[in-house]
Amino acid sequence: MFEKTALATAKTLYGLTLGSAAAWLAWVCFANLPFWVALFLFPFALTLAAMAGAPLAAGASFIGGLLMAGVVCIGRKATASSRSGA
Repeated sequence: MFEKTALATAKTLYGLTLGSAAAWLAWVCFANLPFWVALFLFPFALTLAAMAGAPLAAGASFIGGLLMAGVVCIGRKATASSRSGA
C-alpha cells in the first residue's frame, strides 16, 4: 500500500515538475532567444531540469507517502468494528 501511494505521488509530482519546467523553458528559449539558439538550447536545458526535478519529486513523494500511510492507518482504526478485534 505504501509503495503504491509513494509511486503514484512520485509520478504525479515528477510529471508536474517536468511539465512546468518544460513550459517555462520553452517560453524562455523561444520568446527571448533567436530561433536556432533556442532550438539547440532547449533539449539540453530540459534534460538538466529533469535531472534536478527527480530528487525533488522523490523526496516529496516520500513525505506524501508517509502522510498517506498515516491517514490510512488512522482511518482504518477509526472505522474498525468493535467486534472485529482490530
